[in-house]
Amino acid sequence: MRELSPGDPAAVGPYRTLAELGSGGMGRVLLASGPDGRLVALKLVHRQFAEEPGFRARFRAEVAASGAVSGAYTAAVVDADPDAATPWLASVFVPGPSLQDVLDLAGALPEEPVRRLAAGLAAALIRIHRAGLVHRDLKPSNVLLAGDGPRVIDFGIARAVGGDRQAGLTRTGWLIGSPAFMSPEQARSEAATPASDVFSLGSVLAAASTGGSPFADQGTLQTLNNVVRAEPDLSALPAAIRDLVRPCLAADPADRPTPAELLEAVGSIAPSTNPWPPAVERLITENAAELDRFLEQAPDDRTKPLTYTVAGSGRTEPVNRDEAGDEKPPTKLVPKSRRRAVLSALVLVLVLVGAATWVWWPTPPAPAAAPPQPRSPLTRIGALSGPSHPQFARFSHNGATVAVVNSDHTVQLWDVAARKPIGQILGPFGETGPSDLAFRSDDRTLVTAKVDGEDAVVQSWEAASGRQVGEPLVVDKIDNRIFAPTLSPDGALVAVSDEDDDLQHGVFLWNVADRRLAGRLEASVNVSGVIFSPDGRTIVVHDWNEAGTAPLTLWDTASLRRFGNQITLPKGEPLSTVSFGRDNRSFVTASGGGKDDPTLRVRQWDVSTQNQLRATFPFASAAGTTPEGSYPMALGGQDGKHLFTLAGDVLVVRDLDGKQDGAELAGIRWLTLSPDGHTIATTSAETSDTALKLWRMP
Repeated sequence: MRELSPGDPAAVGPYRTLAELGSGGMGRVLLASGPDGRLVALKLVHRQFAEEPGFRARFRAEVAASGAVSGAYTAAVVDADPDAATPWLASVFVPGPSLQDVLDLAGALPEEPVRRLAAGLAAALIRIHRAGLVHRDLKPSNVLLAGDGPRVIDFGIARAVGGDRQAGLTRTGWLIGSPAFMSPEQARSEAATPASDVFSLGSVLAAASTGGSPFADQGTLQTLNNVVRAEPDLSALPAAIRDLVRPCLAADPADRPTPAELLEAVGSIAPSTNPWPPAVERLITENAAELDRFLEQAPDDRTKPLTYTVAGSGRTEPVNRDEAGDEKPPTKLVPKSRRRAVLSALVLVLVLVGAATWVWWPTPPAPAAAPPQPRSPLTRIGALSGPSHPQFARFSHNGATVAVVNSDHTVQLWDVAARKPIGQILGPFGETGPSDLAFRSDDRTLVTAKVDGEDAVVQSWEAASGRQVGEPLVVDKIDNRIFAPTLSPDGALVAVSDEDDDLQHGVFLWNVADRRLAGRLEASVNVSGVIFSPDGRTIVVHDWNEAGTAPLTLWDTASLRRFGNQITLPKGEPLSTVSFGRDNRSFVTASGGGKDDPTLRVRQWDVSTQNQLRATFPFASAAGTTPEGSYPMALGGQDGKHLFTLAGDVLVVRDLDGKQDGAELAGIRWLTLSPDGHTIATTSAETSDTALKLWRMP
């Protein structure tokens, strides 16, 4: 929103204007109230288009077509005047965030809300198609999540089916729609039909479950090619949602269900006064509260400069005007904040239900395009919103479950595909929470390790129910100042720090199942940490000494014997992180990061020969973040050859030669990879963010 200047209209028809929401391709959009106090969104057409021959006939036809659509899941056009000096159209105002904003801010939806969304969208398409229209641009940014259910908006590119009301109004060769959510026939520039909307509905449901379209790629051409030729990967969808989505995405329109058939397939939806997850409900409440605060201000106070959210872009821009009152190109971008998410809901009515087809006419000259910016190689596929800020997590061996340690020192297990919690919340685990987690090899049991005073306590839990299994292992008088209890990847062993009779620190391994000491690694110097290989057969012991070097020794967990040569890092480069590759044959180290030289240096080592495999490369954030504290790092990706480095709160993906792959992701505190390398889980640097974010490499 922005202030209304003295030159702006105080009223349009019977509506009193309150603020500007933004601008569409053909006009301005104002927030206004009717004589009865009802809020509407007013679209005013730019004068150059109002004067174009034939425009008013097109506008009148679109208004008439839009008026034929009504229902609980669409927002209606309530008034219009195509013949006014400045033609305008008023639409019902829907105070809710778009599905796209929800995916960006709160993550993917659980299974039951997606079923509710499917039912609402199917019902909306039934109404749209009965009116003789095809939406042709159903996508997450054109779906609003209101407090009582979804709303479909933007009939700006709808086209009459089986009639000539709009014949000739489109221009041959124009691509109308959003590539990631359009149907194959639209991608081939063929006529859109009601079945095309069903295909888009399937893509929207997949995005609601995973965070993104199953066809999206790095460029428009690649995305269109995927839509036409690729078989979508629906493995991340819950089974019930996958059964709904798959037939909608049939390549042949004749093989897709009708909206009525889809609604029947969804089945009965339980009544609820809170249809959405808590994170979405909070966003809806925040939107309404923000709007209330604005409306409660005195008229003079409402003229304070505000910004509007550009629909679907994830950014806000100030609105600039020339002397005639028409929009000029924006000159500055303003970062978007969650608090102003309501502005996105306000401006989404830019593309009103039944509004004229803005993309059918020329638009004002655009500013020169900025150079393309690198995009992150990670695609957000969802989020798991728990009771408090997540600190770290561990995936099960099959990647289907993830256990999350929260800041309230509890542990919650989640079904990754369904985005649903499993069993009961475990804990809380004392004053510090668990130091480590691991799933047993069958993924049925979760093992937790924590420090309790001077003791290490290791417990086992049934993953499905949260029931404790067996007696805990208690190791007394450990020295947890050196390193916290560390579990092997299969949860069979726990490594703890302790002192022998000669007061030399060492690594003691205990069998978790039978609660017996397995043995001691006879380290020659003081130990400050241990790292297990993914298969649990190798341990890297990180020592420290007064010479300022950081020696590493390798140990076989079966024989408890050291093998190979000691690896010594250069003097003055304290070790920060060690991460093994999925093949267990190599590991990488990050060292350095001291006060005098904050740069970390990364090296890759061969497990069998202890030789350095590649040249050392520096590891520093291109955004200028100075590394400090802990430096999480993971080696993996689907090819096993990507390095995920985290300095400060900036995540960068690199190859093993140090070359950066795509843009950085800021605001990340911690990361881990699924065992297959396909999924990356991150926590936020903002402690108020309660979601564990899930990402995927393309």
